[in-house]
Amino acid sequence: RIVELAGTVLNMPIALVSLVDRDRQWFLARHGLEARQTPREMAFCAHAIAGDEVLVVPDARADARFANNPLVLEDTHIRFYAGATLRSPDGHNLGTLCVVDRQPRQLTPPQLEQLRLLAELVTRELELKRQSQTCPVTGLANRNTFFRLGEQERQQARRSGQPLALINFDI
Repeated sequence: RIVELAGTVLNMPIALVSLVDRDRQWFLARHGLEARQTPREMAFCAHAIAGDEVLVVPDARADARFANNPLVLEDTHIRFYAGATLRSPDGHNLGTLCVVDRQPRQLTPPQLEQLRLLAELVTRELELKRQSQTCPVTGLANRNTFFRLGEQERQQARRSGQPLALINFDI
């Protein structure tokens, strides 16, 4: 819902919640883009998480960092990018809420503020989800999360024909 809202409010055809790891960026939520991930070396968001401010690229073809990027030159044809950093409560930059257009453009200061506020909502949602899945005392997976993950592992073992064992410690 937040990426759809960001796209609508900022009049952008593409909006993404992008998480960046060592090798790739993957899209936790996407609006207007079919891809589910890209290599980190192509990721605009990898540049955005290096700083604390919203990264704005008005025209990617005119920006030396991105002019030769396959996302600019090939199918996606990114021209405009703005990404607001998603920062964990312990201060780690995890990814961005970003908006993308295939036309060069600018955002007004009020639009930049809207993007920052929407990124704060994404961060809050991620933290609430994390908290809802763990025990506040031990930090371990709570009962619901344990059973959900256990079921995923059981299904994976069944598909692969591998044996599965469970050891349960009650704290």
